[in-house]
Amino acid sequence: MSEHLTEATILPTQVTTARNELREATGQTAEIQRTSPLHYRLVLTSERVELTLTWRRNYRGSWKWNNSTLTVDGTPRELARDLDDFTHIWKDPDVLSRPGARSEVPSLTPVADEAQLPGLVRRSLDRMRSHAERKASDGSVQVIAAATDTGYTIELASPRGTLHLRYAPRRRPAGAWDLDKRNGFQVFDANGMDATKKFAGNLMAALADLLGLGAAPAVPGQTGQARQASVNNSVRVRRHSVIRV
Repeated sequence: MSEHLTEATILPTQVTTARNELREATGQTAEIQRTSPLHYRLVLTSERVELTLTWRRNYRGSWKWNNSTLTVDGTPRELARDLDDFTHIWKDPDVLSRPGARSEVPSLTPVADEAQLPGLVRRSLDRMRSHAERKASDGSVQVIAAATDTGYTIELASPRGTLHLRYAPRRRPAGAWDLDKRNGFQVFDANGMDATKKFAGNLMAALADLLGLGAAPAVPGQTGQARQASVNNSVRVRRHSVIRV
């Protein structure tokens, strides 16, 4: 049976910190429950929004974040990115369904001279454009290449969402390029929200989805290491999609 705790109860630091930060952000005090000797649960509710955070004590006696849920009007939603994002949802629950209201797509500036792109990047750009033109002759799918701090990014933007392919220079041989080993691609849905985890590191599935194809075009530079990097990136996105206040 859950044990409902008062403000005077001595709580783990993580639980106390979350309660205090949420109270400062929302003006409302969360309810804390001791659901078992190994678990604490925080519940914060308004007329439309409910957030739960749970912590579990590990074998060393330390309390670690365990799980989170977020519902709006009784419907489970994607978890907030951070405390500021949750506060935005708390104050304006309709922001989650408002097209473009929470877009995360970085703004990119196309390169001035595509002829100066590394060969691998240029081939990928040409291939993406070719498939885009065959699929959407009306120009509804746009493909650009942009220079970034770490290399080059190819952006494919369609009515179904946006894909970013990130290329970085390799150490050897000199002048060689490849998909970034740690962050090779990222997918955003039609509302501009990060949807990379939906594809579990499968770049081909992401391309097929955005272009509405049964099978996606091959992407230059997608080595075995790059595919594994995409999987690692997907895991990292899942970890950071959880509100940790």
